[in-house]
Amino acid sequence: MKVSDEGMIRLSVTGFKPILRNRTFLIMWGGQLISLLGDMLFDLALIWWVMNVTSSGMAISAVALAAALPSIILGPIIGVYVDRLDRRSLMIMSDVVNGVIMAGMAVLYWQGVFSLPLIVISAALTGIVSTAHGPAFQASIPVVVGKEDLVRVNSLIQTAGSTLGLMVPGISGLILAVAGVGASIMFNALSYSIAALSLLFVSFPSPRVSSPQNSVLRDAVQGMRFVFSHRLLLPMLIYAALINLTLAPVSIALPLLVVNKLGGGPALLGLFGSFRNGGVLLASLLLSTYPNLLRKMGLVMVFCIVAIGGFTVLIGASPNALGVLLGGAFVGFAVVVANVASQAIWQREVPDDLRGRAFAARETLTSGLRPMGLAAAGPLVDWIGPQWLMSIAGVLCAISGIVGFLVPTIVNYPQGTEEAPVFTN
Repeated sequence: MKVSDEGMIRLSVTGFKPILRNRTFLIMWGGQLISLLGDMLFDLALIWWVMNVTSSGMAISAVALAAALPSIILGPIIGVYVDRLDRRSLMIMSDVVNGVIMAGMAVLYWQGVFSLPLIVISAALTGIVSTAHGPAFQASIPVVVGKEDLVRVNSLIQTAGSTLGLMVPGISGLILAVAGVGASIMFNALSYSIAALSLLFVSFPSPRVSSPQNSVLRDAVQGMRFVFSHRLLLPMLIYAALINLTLAPVSIALPLLVVNKLGGGPALLGLFGSFRNGGVLLASLLLSTYPNLLRKMGLVMVFCIVAIGGFTVLIGASPNALGVLLGGAFVGFAVVVANVASQAIWQREVPDDLRGRAFAARETLTSGLRPMGLAAAGPLVDWIGPQWLMSIAGVLCAISGIVGFLVPTIVNYPQGTEEAPVFTN
């Protein structure tokens, strides 16, 4: 039976009605989108400054490590407070503090006091603050929207993020050309302020764990114990940790591949981001419209992780810019599908009063091996070059992805059609 384009559009819009009528979600999400735009502009400006000043893989690796380590070290403890305190208030506080840090960086840049150590310290501080914001936001989504809408909502979030990603290279290039790095940093400060302000206009339930007899450490252990005893979430943690370890060098090698090996400048680096986000946008729109494509969430996730590894090899081995751009688009598509499936599984399987601790534990444990990859990437990229490093990372990711086929609780999720989530269009 053939379905007309008009019919498909009508089905899609009908499926989105509950979400589009959810004022709380739209306001909360809108503020975070503006903050995400600021982060994207800031990241591009900062990477370009570090590359221009140092031309070193070690320098980029140091910044990435500084941003990643706080969530690994502090995640379990901060996750306790995400469950104990009001999540909306935590998100507001995080946005305000990050806004102050960004404003301070902008002022120091304009004063001529700007250096790699300052960037590393700032990355560490924002990493600490963001460790509370991420779990609080993710834990609030199932409360603000129904569980039946989780795939569609997570896809919608990815769609908006990829749309911004398509716009950012042009916007960033314009800001850098006209106003410089300092303006990009200050824009990020303003975006955090807008995100914090938007949360003042909404309210949503924030079930809190009231256990004065328990210490923070005991509550943190409780969250860890829940994850470790779960027959699905524990193998997913180990699986994700392997993937993060193998792909960590990519963020270090990619800018150097584009600039040093392909002779590209900011335009090609930005164009790669546009192609990657084009793949992200396509996958997000597809899943938003047809969430039942993820009915076999676990199996689809494993296939996509293997594909990410293969396309990363394509990027590293490509002799020209076209292969790199196409590889970026395919990677973007596969990453979104894998992330939406993984996120929906976690949001479905974790009770609300444990989400803060469980999500923080997930971030800590899945990212625990990433610093090893980042630390190794700096000297390796200077030794063997970005093309070889990208290719090796892709091969290792594909091999790690294949391991997922050997874990029944992952590939068979959800078990049986009676447990499978049914999404309405």
